Amino acid sequence: MEHIGLLDVHHLTVGYPDGGRVLQDISLHIHEGEIVCVIGESGCGKSTLLNAILQMPGRLHITEGEILFRGRNLRTLPREEVRRLRGTGMGMVFQEPGASMDPIRKIGAQFYETMRAHAPISRREAMGQAEDLLARLDLQDTRRILGSYPVELSGGQKQRVAIALAMALRPDILLADEPTSALDVTVQAQIVEELMRLRDDFGTALLVVTHNMGVVSRMADKVAVMYGGRIVEYGYRHDVMTAPAHPYTRALMDAIPRPDGTPPKAIPGVRTKKEFDYPCPFLDRCPYAHPACRTEKAEKIPIHGEHWTLCNAGFKGGAAS
Repeated sequence: MEHIGLLDVHHLTVGYPDGGRVLQDISLHIHEGEIVCVIGESGCGKSTLLNAILQMPGRLHITEGEILFRGRNLRTLPREEVRRLRGTGMGMVFQEPGASMDPIRKIGAQFYETMRAHAPISRREAMGQAEDLLARLDLQDTRRILGSYPVELSGGQKQRVAIALAMALRPDILLADEPTSALDVTVQAQIVEELMRLRDDFGTALLVVTHNMGVVSRMADKVAVMYGGRIVEYGYRHDVMTAPAHPYTRALMDAIPRPDGTPPKAIPGVRTKKEFDYPCPFLDRCPYAHPACRTEKAEKIPIHGEHWTLCNAGFKGGAAS
C-alpha cells in the first residue's frame, strides 16, 4: 500500500447525519518522529480531523476512508482496542488544557491513574516518571505541581501538564489541537520549543493543528493547508511557505506582517457554508477563479516531490509578496 507509515489517513470524509460534509477526501501520511502542522482558519475542519483520527467524531459520522495506525485500520478495530491505543499509541492535547484534567483531583493522582490504567505501576514509580516529564517541559517545583489541583495552576503550567499527561504512556504520536492559542507570545514560543524537544527525546511524531503561521514556520517538517474541509496544499514547510502553490496559501502568506513594515493583506471576501459543497472550497474568495472552477472538481496537482495542490485555476504559485 502507498505511504505505509506511522499514521496514514486515506480519503477520509466526515459529515453530519443529514449528509452535510465537514471533511472531504482527506489524506495524510505521518512517519516516525515527523512533525506535520495542519493550518487553516477556524471552522475549516482541523479539530474534526484530530477527533476523527482518535475515533471520537461526536455527533459527526465517518462516512468514507481509512485511518491506519501502523497499518491497522482504526475504523475496523474493536472499540476496546482503539481505547487502549489512545494513550499508548496516540496522545491528545486539547485546545483547552483543562479538558483533559479532572478539576477535583490533584495532578499527581491523574498521572497515576492514567499510567496504571494501561499497565501495573507503583505510585512511587508513576510520580517519578511524572516529575521527569514535567521537568522536561521546564516546570519548576514539580512536587508542588503534582500536589496541586488544576485550578491552582497558571495557563502555561496547565498546558504543560496537559502535554505531560498526554505523553505519560510514551505514545508514538501526539495530536495537539491549537496547543499555543490561549497563551501569551513568550509562553507560546516556549511550548513550541518544548514540544520539539519531546520529539527529539522520545522520537514522538506530532500532528499539530494551528492557525498560527509562526508555529508552522518554527516547528513543522511538513504542512497541510486546510480550507472548507479539504487539504488544498501539502508539502515540506520550505516548499509551501516559500513557493505557495494554492491561492489560499498565498493569501495566508500575504496576511503575515512583514519585518520591513509592509502591511499585511486581508483575505478578500468572507467564508460561507457553501464552500463545503463547491468543487473548489476557495471558489468565492479566489482572485484566480474561472467559470470552470464552479463545475469541475478541483484535482490534486503535483508540484515537486511530496508538494501538491488542489487547484484547477491555473495559479502558478511562487513567493508570497
